[in-house]
Amino acid sequence: MVADVRFSRKSNNRFTIKRFLVPLLSRPRVAKTVKYSVYTALVINFGLYFLDDYMAYHSALAANAPMADVLERFSTSIDMAAWLGLVFLLELETHALPDEAFKGWLPKALRLARVICYSSIFYAAFAYTNSTLDNYKVAEIPNVDNICQLADKEIFLQTSVIDYIEITAENCATIAEGERFFKVDTDVSVIDEQTLKHIQWLGWIDVDNAIVWLIVVALIELEVWLQSNDRFSGRTLRVVRQVKTFFYLVLIGNATTWAITGYYLYTWDSFLWIFGFWAIELNLAEWERDRLLELDGQAAKPA
Repeated sequence: MVADVRFSRKSNNRFTIKRFLVPLLSRPRVAKTVKYSVYTALVINFGLYFLDDYMAYHSALAANAPMADVLERFSTSIDMAAWLGLVFLLELETHALPDEAFKGWLPKALRLARVICYSSIFYAAFAYTNSTLDNYKVAEIPNVDNICQLADKEIFLQTSVIDYIEITAENCATIAEGERFFKVDTDVSVIDEQTLKHIQWLGWIDVDNAIVWLIVVALIELEVWLQSNDRFSGRTLRVVRQVKTFFYLVLIGNATTWAITGYYLYTWDSFLWIFGFWAIELNLAEWERDRLLELDGQAAKPA
């Protein structure tokens, strides 16, 4: 009972994600169902984004495009595959595997897998930044003031961050606005001025989102280390949880921005990943509760 009181008091000091999730610990069957439903949805979501990346690659890049440009087009898929791997590794460490399993070759294998995942995640963050900067490397298409001049030439018009449409005589009068059209960097697709400004602005939301996720996962890693060393009290852990909660709110703000601008798949994806990492947060809360019970049991034993 002593451990339950300590756990409850620490859970009710200030608002954190942990405090929000702790009530689920009293309903383990519900928590497990929700958690693995979210994990399944994340895998399906990866498939949807891979398809989007493939369609963008097919529409925007030439067949002989450099491999660096191809990888940049698939940066979202690479990013999501790495994040899936990281969630899987954190699930193993914070819940699925018992403490006794972390002996011999397993810790080294997990560290190696982590390095691979983080390398891919950092690459994807770099690619998002590079892609956003590339959106400012534009060249206006000369002698074209009407998109219908490009009809039936197997040229695609970019109409949003992720959508492209082939320009034909049947649709050209309705798919673009303005009289200025551009090519972005090495893309073979074209874009109108209004859409160009739109993707330039939203590109920075992508960059912000990637950087914030790196901060959040670094804080989770720090919390895992603190809990592994039984440092459940003290200012450091409280600050980590409060700062992490702030950055989760930033991620929710980014998801809301995508919803307002009509990118509902991005919104769904963002909230899905937030819920996925909240599942890890729930594991951390359960781990803390169980460890405190164990420590209090050891303290209660007679000498």
